[in-house]
Amino acid sequence: MVSVLIISSTLLLAGVQPGAPIQLAAQDGPTEVEEVVVVGERAREAAEAFVSSVAAPIPGRKAALWRESVCVGVLGMQAEASRFMADRVSDWAHSVGLEIEEPGCRPSIIIMATEAGNATARELVASRPREFRLGASGSDRGRAALDAFQNTTRLVRWWHVSLPVNDDTGLPVVRLPGQPAFAARQIRSPADLGPYGRTVAGSLVMDHTRDDLMQVIIVLDVAALEQADFIQITDYVAMVALAQIDPDVDPAYPSILDLFSEEGTQEPVMSRWDRAYLQALYRAPQTASTTGANLSSIALNLARELGLSEEEETLGATD
Repeated sequence: MVSVLIISSTLLLAGVQPGAPIQLAAQDGPTEVEEVVVVGERAREAAEAFVSSVAAPIPGRKAALWRESVCVGVLGMQAEASRFMADRVSDWAHSVGLEIEEPGCRPSIIIMATEAGNATARELVASRPREFRLGASGSDRGRAALDAFQNTTRLVRWWHVSLPVNDDTGLPVVRLPGQPAFAARQIRSPADLGPYGRTVAGSLVMDHTRDDLMQVIIVLDVAALEQADFIQITDYVAMVALAQIDPDVDPAYPSILDLFSEEGTQEPVMSRWDRAYLQALYRAPQTASTTGANLSSIALNLARELGLSEEEETLGATD
């Protein structure tokens, strides 16, 4: 059993106003001329710099997304603090188009508060190895990254598991542990390759697979509470819950992901760049054939989300 610290809700919730709705900038209708943004070279470069500084898809794959719905579970805190964090992370998930599963659901986003991050991470990996290394190609960042997850001085650590799936059927296109090599002795159609068979289109720029997030485990060291406000920590957790963020993240522009850096962050909540990045990520098509093309598509969406034009002078400005 993992040892976790029960934290005083008075300590965690001091100065926090639960229930405040998260408001994102509304989009005008498609017929409004104001929605047309000319993305200049500087704007595109700024967006690409931000994407490359935060995104960490599995090598050789595309940035993975949650599909349709998520279930958020928070452990190791008093009930009021847990509800606040779970609700706010769920609100951010809803803001990018995801449904939130009913209470009592099996968590796909697991957030654990603990006094001993490394010990908790090691115990989790030892007791639930298949939830960290699924054994399927392209599903996690590998053994070296898992070692780093268990041995780090970071106050917040995370581990994503995703699957490459067929964009039309949602079925995995990689063989899972225990599946036979082939479903039939003679191969006459993609179905004979089993549920993980794929059809490849005759295109060098398109790919009919996508990457779906299956689970993320986030371990929060309670020492973080001495360095940041609880609502800041919650928004930081929401960012790494909804996107594959580089563990050594160094954002190119203002971001809540700077929270635990030496300089810290001036952002009281997710920054303009953070919110736009999540919107861009979840609106970008996953039909690109390479990781680079996928990230470029996200960057283009990011520039559009921010409304960065050729004439804008201050690309790093926040709200």
